[in-house]
Amino acid sequence: MLISFSFVEISILLMPYIFFERLILSHTIFHFKKYFLKLGTVWLILFFSIRGTAQTESINTDRPDQSDGVYIIPKGRFQIEEGITLAKRVQLNNLMVRYGITNSTELRFQADLGWEDSAGGIKPITLSAKQRIIKQHKLIPAITLAGYIGYEKIASKEFRGKEIPFELKLVFEQELNKKFAISYNVGTSEKFKELDLTLNLGYTPSTQVSTFIEYFSSIQKSDAEHNVDIGILYLINPRLQIDLALGASVTNLKDRVYSTFGISYLFK
Repeated sequence: MLISFSFVEISILLMPYIFFERLILSHTIFHFKKYFLKLGTVWLILFFSIRGTAQTESINTDRPDQSDGVYIIPKGRFQIEEGITLAKRVQLNNLMVRYGITNSTELRFQADLGWEDSAGGIKPITLSAKQRIIKQHKLIPAITLAGYIGYEKIASKEFRGKEIPFELKLVFEQELNKKFAISYNVGTSEKFKELDLTLNLGYTPSTQVSTFIEYFSSIQKSDAEHNVDIGILYLINPRLQIDLALGASVTNLKDRVYSTFGISYLFK
């Protein structure tokens, strides 16, 4: 099958790499603000260039919250979810590419690029998959299985390691009515030594706007981290979405506050 891309689609694909290539070369707050404004300009161009196009299938993303969703990318389609996360000692470009293998199975590729504490470069590459188990039926929620596996040798020197980390989680979602939905994840990571939990309440006031408030935590035998975040997603058209979220640690508010903003696109 021959895959062709429009000018707008190519622009979306190249935008994060142009932005971060310049940002890596500069690594200064002045230049970051400068290229942030350029990124905003590109978003505005995309907004006015394709907002009026006629599409019926609507995009559904796994960002900017921490919960995976039950939604599976349709067979033969792929979707790019691109974002930037900023915190006190973090500047990361977050990229996820999703591809529908069947109408109930998808494969995903994830890569993070930027700085974390004093280290910089490409973090370990992650591959993941999602498999739908059941759709929602009355009081029975929709359930999807998600699995992640990383390879620490495929990373920049400062992030490189010898481990092959993995994570498994069950994803649940219950639509309460046309405007409200509850989703929650139960998973394990760190060689089954960590319990990962999320609880997300979503509210969709219109066909273009959706919001959420979320609790997420990582619990180990000797430690536990509890966090909350809120966010908003705006559908420019059925295949293009922008988002913004703010989050913080419940136990360490001063040092663990972050923001993330992004753009996602479902390709034909």
